[in-house]
Amino acid sequence: MRIGTSLAKMLMRAWPSRPDADDPWARYDSASDEEKRRIGLESSRFRHQYEQDICFFSKYFPGISPAELRGRSILDLGCFTGGRLVYWVERYGFANARGIDVKDAYAQAGRNFAAERAVMAEFDTGFAENLPYAAESFDYITSYDVLEHVRSVEKAMRECHRVLKTGGKFLCVFPAFFQPLEAHLGMATGMPALHWIFPGKVLMQAYWEILTERGPGADWYRPKTPELAEWERLPTLNGITIRKFRRILKAQPGWRMLWWGTAPILSDGRRAQQPIFRLLRWLFALPAKMPLLEELFLGRICCVLEKVAKDTHSP
Repeated sequence: MRIGTSLAKMLMRAWPSRPDADDPWARYDSASDEEKRRIGLESSRFRHQYEQDICFFSKYFPGISPAELRGRSILDLGCFTGGRLVYWVERYGFANARGIDVKDAYAQAGRNFAAERAVMAEFDTGFAENLPYAAESFDYITSYDVLEHVRSVEKAMRECHRVLKTGGKFLCVFPAFFQPLEAHLGMATGMPALHWIFPGKVLMQAYWEILTERGPGADWYRPKTPELAEWERLPTLNGITIRKFRRILKAQPGWRMLWWGTAPILSDGRRAQQPIFRLLRWLFALPAKMPLLEELFLGRICCVLEKVAKDTHSP
């Protein structure tokens, strides 16, 4: 393992990366209450503006019309600091809007921003595997780059099914594990596809060592341990793939697949606009649509699932 770790570190250092030195979340834990409020609101405003520029519904689910959303209830699973959900209420007129994420700081930022915008939206703290809502609560659940981080995709999907109304829709977008730009090692390196070469334990050790060598300034983003949790395949990633996701859906009665996206790897993110990635994306478009190759070449898993009666399951 030591040889592998050294080689992984060498490759990581060939394309080094660091978080923004002025990232306000670096000082959040030691900030005053007023400063924490300001940091949260800045994050919410940024997400709100981002949604205006590239809206989740317009980009990933253009077949869902604004009229279909008006007056409906929605849960944003993994809402972060709430700017996205607030914008959706303003644009689409959701009658009941709730967001949930794992940190109290995110929920409080969402509440503050909703109050600032005079928007009716509520924010909670919790986990996808144990949602604090009654059965049949929502017409829509949205999840953007979240399911790859949950501890159990199976439990999260069961909970989403439980709190959806019959006929309700789950709109999910998340990168498949083998997406070359989604290894979540970006605090240390920009090198793509390292997890195609090295096992997760090796990459985690190399990642932790590089961040440790940076000293106290990296304390706020360095993992507490070089060991992966039992559910992790890479830092904060559960290893969900297209094949695994389809297997989960097949094993859970009550889901109907309405739509499945086929965008190839290297289609999303700022780096995807680099000329070399744009060329590769064009080359990967066909294999991304082929059953035996999509595991590697399909980028984000993007689908619409409808909750149906359990005896009419048709994934």
